[in-house]
Amino acid sequence: MNVKELMCNDVVSCNLSSTLDEVALKMWNNDCGAVPIVDDQNKPIGIITDRDIAIGAAMKHRSLGDITTDEVNNGRTVFTCQQEDDVKTAQATMQSEKIRRLPVVDEQGHLSGMVSIGDLVSYSQQRKGAKLPYADTMTTLKSVTGHH
Repeated sequence: MNVKELMCNDVVSCNLSSTLDEVALKMWNNDCGAVPIVDDQNKPIGIITDRDIAIGAAMKHRSLGDITTDEVNNGRTVFTCQQEDDVKTAQATMQSEKIRRLPVVDEQGHLSGMVSIGDLVSYSQQRKGAKLPYADTMTTLKSVTGHH
């Protein structure tokens, strides 16, 4: 099974000049907890989570409309996967890097979707020959949701 078979195609993004209130509204309106930060060529350069917004607000002591993603983007490496990657490749990245979401890019590196641990859980099955084995998904879920 390829990533493109289970990824979310309708992904929203932001840039380094986006304010935290703008990003929070995107999260609210699109029912998501993370938004990729992209450059002017729509290539992922970071990711901002709802937790980043909360911590940024607490640390900066300013209105969310006065704080940009650039101020809370901590320079973490953004891990991605490609549409044609096997789901197990994306799952292995999530597991090894202890991350819940991966931006999906096309052949040119442009953002084309997102795959989350929730997507993996939704597609896993407890039957022999399943495309996404339940045991593998639970191992990944445990690794990304544990304390680290």
